[in-house]
Amino acid sequence: MSSGDPASETPASSESSSPPQPFLERFRDGAQEVIKVVIGSNRKPPRLLRSLLNGTWLGHPLHPVITDVPIGSWLLTALFDIIWLVSSASVVWAARGAEIIVGVGILAALGAAATGLTDWSDTYGDERRIGFNHGLFNLSAIVLYIVSFVLRLTQPSGNSIAGAIIGFIGLACVIYAAYLGGDMVFVKGTSVNHTAWESGSDEYEAVLPVESVEENKLYRVVVTGVPVVLLRQGLQYYAISATCPHAGGPLDEGELQGDVVQCPWHGSRFRMRDGRVLTGPATTKAPRYDVRVRNGQIELKRIQP
Repeated sequence: MSSGDPASETPASSESSSPPQPFLERFRDGAQEVIKVVIGSNRKPPRLLRSLLNGTWLGHPLHPVITDVPIGSWLLTALFDIIWLVSSASVVWAARGAEIIVGVGILAALGAAATGLTDWSDTYGDERRIGFNHGLFNLSAIVLYIVSFVLRLTQPSGNSIAGAIIGFIGLACVIYAAYLGGDMVFVKGTSVNHTAWESGSDEYEAVLPVESVEENKLYRVVVTGVPVVLLRQGLQYYAISATCPHAGGPLDEGELQGDVVQCPWHGSRFRMRDGRVLTGPATTKAPRYDVRVRNGQIELKRIQP
């Protein structure tokens, strides 16, 4: 898995006979690589900018938190525009309010774009295609609202009819982009915690004999039907879910650095002793398992959150 991407698992024998990629696919590939360079995806840990934009520090993806601001701002802008457009007299406060709120929405949209592009850089397949269209419509909205804002500035009271009309078109773009964003999350599962539905048990389950477990080596075991990664360091044993919460990558195939395991797909790093996520793109800690040794067997039990 050379690219850390499940979509890259193509047999070598078929690569030479595969048809050339369409232009849009090549463009998306190039765009993702540029974004990864800018946010430092390929740098050594801790990759602070990437983790900041992903929302690792927040324990929740940052992008949906910011997107509420421009959407709310531009909906309010449309309401204010309707008020002064239908009023028989010039409603200065509504026109001026729309002008100010458009600017607030533009500033917030820039933050939403930065976090959204960061999240999109790890997508592939249909998920990537939908995300690209989502970003394209949002970018169109930002450009339209910038034009609308400039037109409003040319009027003493901010009541530019052309600016209002362009704003309505921008709002239509935002609404459709929001629909595509919902499709990514609720249909494709983008940024959904891949361990959210893992079951636990109140009983310990034997997984391996103690004598077969070497130090500083990752072992994949199964507990109550759930894959778990096990690590021994000296007399201490650590175990967390083997599924990366970000995109479902196999942590047991990752690189071990001290007591930290790095996901082989997108580079998220988790501390084995408590499951804490140290580096994005993951934002959710890995579920942790209690470990005990009994009758020569290593036994595990899910620690309930």
